[in-house]
Amino acid sequence: MRAKDNSIFVENGDRTQLKYFKYDHDKSKFRSDNLVCPLHFEFVPSKRTEGADYIRYSTNSQFKIGVGGYAGFNIGERQKLKYKVDGDKKKDKLKGDYNTNDFVYGLSSYVSLGGTALYVKYDLNPLFKDPNLEMRNISFGLRFDID
Repeated sequence: MRAKDNSIFVENGDRTQLKYFKYDHDKSKFRSDNLVCPLHFEFVPSKRTEGADYIRYSTNSQFKIGVGGYAGFNIGERQKLKYKVDGDKKKDKLKGDYNTNDFVYGLSSYVSLGGTALYVKYDLNPLFKDPNLEMRNISFGLRFDID
């Protein structure tokens, strides 16, 4: 998440607020790291192979759709700042709690062909604890399956 208008995230008691930063920053990025466990139902056509004493179903190189969810824990937050002071480049990495929720859960889905998938994840719980502004994450990305 990127803060705009030359602002940064600051903890103020049980509130996390955007405050004006006295230097013009080139980059202000907030990151929340989560460890999650996904669970999906996968829909895929399969190819049937019969042998003398066996029947196998293969899903290799097939179009797949997965729908499900995830749950997990927040393991850390940090904010990265890049700015200049009197022409000198500065880089800060600020770690803190930022009043984020410790438990995360949400919905996710993917479409896949072979070992590459496009996925989307949506957090059902807000990023920050009450009484902060309700913000939820949505993520898009690529997933690579290793067999």
